[in-house]
Amino acid sequence: MDDEMFPRDKQPGESTEGVRIIGAEEAEKAIEREDVARRLPRDAPRYGDRPEGPPEDAPRPAIRFPLSGSSDPTEIERPPVVPADPLRTSGEHRLPHWTEPATGEVPKVLASSEEDDDDLDAWSSFTSSQPRWRGEGPPVEREEFDDFSRLADDETRVGALDPNRPDPHEFFEFDEVESEPAYTPPATTRAISSDPRRRGGLRHPGPNPAFERPTDAGRNLQQAVVIGLILAAAFLLFAKAGPKYLMALVVAVVTLAAVELLSVLRRVGYHPATLLGIAATVTLPLAAYWKGEPAFTVVLSLTAVFGMLWYVVGAGGDDSPVLGVASTMLVVGYVAVLGSFAALILTLPDGIGVLYGAILTSVCYDIGGFFVGRSFGTRQMTAISPHKTFEGLAGGWIASVLAAIVIVGFISPWDSTDVGLGVKLGFGLIAALAATLGDLCESLLKRDLGVKDMGTLLPGHGGLLDRFDSLLFVLPATYYVALIWIF
Repeated sequence: MDDEMFPRDKQPGESTEGVRIIGAEEAEKAIEREDVARRLPRDAPRYGDRPEGPPEDAPRPAIRFPLSGSSDPTEIERPPVVPADPLRTSGEHRLPHWTEPATGEVPKVLASSEEDDDDLDAWSSFTSSQPRWRGEGPPVEREEFDDFSRLADDETRVGALDPNRPDPHEFFEFDEVESEPAYTPPATTRAISSDPRRRGGLRHPGPNPAFERPTDAGRNLQQAVVIGLILAAAFLLFAKAGPKYLMALVVAVVTLAAVELLSVLRRVGYHPATLLGIAATVTLPLAAYWKGEPAFTVVLSLTAVFGMLWYVVGAGGDDSPVLGVASTMLVVGYVAVLGSFAALILTLPDGIGVLYGAILTSVCYDIGGFFVGRSFGTRQMTAISPHKTFEGLAGGWIASVLAAIVIVGFISPWDSTDVGLGVKLGFGLIAALAATLGDLCESLLKRDLGVKDMGTLLPGHGGLLDRFDSLLFVLPATYYVALIWIF
């Protein structure tokens, strides 16, 4: 009944237990064969017995402590030194010097192997099973190790042991991806290196066939309109006061725009000569208003010379002279030179009216491009400025041409009988082209520098350079159109 409910895998005779209780007859036979140690006699010491004390005639140590100062340490009786029994060892125990190579030998420090073998034989008589190694068992029992032996097969070797492992160069080969990567929304995707000498170029995504029309692009429209009206009122107020007052406004706007660009350049890692750049920016429009176009050559030459001397005398510190002079000349050439054409326009007869034409066509281009692109723009124009669309470009050009014909045509000297419809139409197209180039160039700079806006002076617009980027290119175009077709 018990075997049916609790079956046993092995028979009683096949037990592998290490201790077995034996009877008196079997124990007597084991003692007669001298396979086990006999019982200790009664007078033999056992565990826990107290050892005998020293003999009575042995000298006793002095129990006074500490000794007096007059006592002689040589007169103190001490018990004899009894040598201890030497340990039975199997050989020499001298350790080699640390500079000698290791021998790999492990000394045996306890009893000899003969007595160990005797102990094993004595204990083995009390059990019916002996420990077996892998090679000593029958073939049936060795089958359980076959799974582990497969690890050494040639078919299952991996890593450096694999005879068919791929060549190291194959790890760096990738399959070509047929699908086009998803377009990343406009952001500053260019990584700015900490070392200005190792600055890379643009890293913008390719053309996007599924361009989604942007919304407000983070612009507060009402705030932008209010700031625009304030700027227009300020311009009309200074224009009403006269060319000299308007010239002061031009110098202030151009200088602040140059300071914005200089600040951005220093923030991203370039080190232009800021003081020299501001001085050249202030001087250039004043010199142009006073001496005309030849002032450009003088101021630019002096800026280049003093830019080099700036680093010769150590004013630039440890900055790179090449990058410092180059970034300084960029600010002077881009902002100061182009902005100084407003001063040249004011030197013309009815110069304020000509400046009206440049500003109106530029502002109308921005307004038309923004509203048309925001409402109907679906096709991206360029990756330099991902929010610009061909629909917005068309809207800006149409608004610029209409402003040149309808609005500018009624302002002196554009209302002259010598200025026909063709001149006004041509001026509108040229102003639209210049405004487009100015807008794209400023977007290129911002994308390369990794900034969204050049400044925060004008809420809703960004900085002064963000507001007048297209006007910087329209001013020289307007100046030369007025010289060729009007005056």
